[in-house]
Order: sequence, then structure tokens, then C-alpha cells
Amino acid sequence: MLVPSKFTRLEESTLFRMKNILSGATEAESVQDIYHRTRDVFRDASEFLHALDALFVLGLLDIDVDSGSIRYA
Repeated sequence: MLVPSKFTRLEESTLFRMKNILSGATEAESVQDIYHRTRDVFRDASEFLHALDALFVLGLLDIDVDSGSIRYA
């Protein structure tokens, strides 16, 4: 996961790109739906998954294991 530093601009960081997951959020999206919606923002799938992990840890999204959908806080 890229974090802002002396060598990495804020706009290039994963932390900055996480806002794109939240900005176009609809209720009960799947991980695949979110990835297709934001794939042009992230460098690769691993950066996307790091962003989802960080949002989950921050409590901004929750995963429904039964349906596989994501709910936003």
C-alpha cells in the first residue's frame, strides 16, 4: 500500500484513492462490482484490495459473508 511520503505524492497514494470506493457507493455492491467501477483508479488488484482492507479496518464498510455484498457505514 502506498502512503504519502517525501517521494510519493498524496494523489499517488492508496490512501487518497480509497475515496473513490466510497464516492460512488451504492447499497449492497459486490467486491467485483466495486473493482469494475474503480479499476481505472488503482494501479492493480492488489492496491485495490489494500484499499478495501483499510476501509474495513477503519469501520467504513462491512462485508456480508452470506451474500458476498459490501455495506457502507
